[in-house]
Amino acid sequence: MPVDASAGLRSVSLTNQNKTAVIVGGTLGIGAAVARLLAKLGCSHIIILGRNEKRGKAVVDVMKGLAPEGSGLVAEFVKADLSDSQGMRDAAAAIQNAVGEKGIDFLVRCHDSERSGRNIVFNSDGHDTAFAVQAISRFALGYLLTTSNALAPNTIVLSVANQGVNLPSFSVDDLSLKEPFEKGRSAPSLFMYQSRRDSTLLDSVFEEFNIRFPQYRYYSIHPGLVKTEEFSLDFSPGYIKILMWLGLKLVGIMPDEYAPYPVYILVGKDKEEKLGSRRYFNRVLSESKLGKWASEPENRKALWVKLEGIVAEK
Repeated sequence: MPVDASAGLRSVSLTNQNKTAVIVGGTLGIGAAVARLLAKLGCSHIIILGRNEKRGKAVVDVMKGLAPEGSGLVAEFVKADLSDSQGMRDAAAAIQNAVGEKGIDFLVRCHDSERSGRNIVFNSDGHDTAFAVQAISRFALGYLLTTSNALAPNTIVLSVANQGVNLPSFSVDDLSLKEPFEKGRSAPSLFMYQSRRDSTLLDSVFEEFNIRFPQYRYYSIHPGLVKTEEFSLDFSPGYIKILMWLGLKLVGIMPDEYAPYPVYILVGKDKEEKLGSRRYFNRVLSESKLGKWASEPENRKALWVKLEGIVAEK
C-alpha cells in the first residue's frame, strides 16, 4: 500500500533538534520544495547548493519566512557548478566549509540536467556534461562527503532521480555513450540510452554506498513527472516530447505537492515501520528493484573504481 507521506509528517517537528540539511539543486523544482518543507518543519540549518545565485537567495528568503518562531533557522546558499570533476570537488569543499564540524544530517540530491539526445557537449574530463551533472556528480558528492567524514552519525543521503531502469549494454569504458552516438542513432534513441545509462549508474553506486558504508543510509526515489517552475519540453527530441507532454497532463504534479515524499524518507514519524530496510522507491514510496546490470556485484565494483578515478584530483 502506498505511504501517506503528508499524514506521516503532520506531527513532525525538527525545532530544537539541531539538524543540518544540504539540498543539492535546491534553487528550484523539487529541491527548492524540499528546502521549503524542511524549513516549515523547523530544521535548524539548511544549505542549498546550485548555480543560480539570484534564485538561490530567493529560496533562502522564503525559507526564513516559513520557519516556525523559535526554530532559529540558519539558511544559506552555496554557489557551485557540477559539470566537471573539479567543480564537484570544489562543491564538496564548499559544503564542508558551510556545514562546519557538526556534520550533515540530511544530504539530498535533486539536481538535474537536460539530456540532449545528439547535442552532446563534452566537459574537461572528456565526459558528457549533462551526464556529469545528473549522474557522476551524485556519486562524487556522496563519495567525497562520506570519505571526508562530513556526515554526522546516522546521516540519511537521498537521491531523487530516475532509477530502476536497466541498460543491458552499459559499459564502464564508454560512460558517455560515444559508441551509440558514433553509430548514428537517432536523437530519441540516444535520449533513451542516456536515461537508462543514468539509472543504471545511480542504482549501482547507491547499492555500493549502502554496502560499503552501513553506518549511513542511502536512499533513492524515482519522482516520476514533476513540473518544475522552468520546465520545458523543448529539450526532448522527437516523439519523446509528445510522450512527456501527455504524461504531464495525466499524472504530472507540482514540486510542493511532491515534496512530502522525499521529506518523509528523511523525517517521517512512522517511516521505520512503513519503509523497513528498503532503500529504493517509486514516486509514492512503494518498493523499486535494482536493474539487472546493477544487481551484479562485479559490475558495481568495476564502475566504482572507474568513478573513483574520475573524481580523483588530477
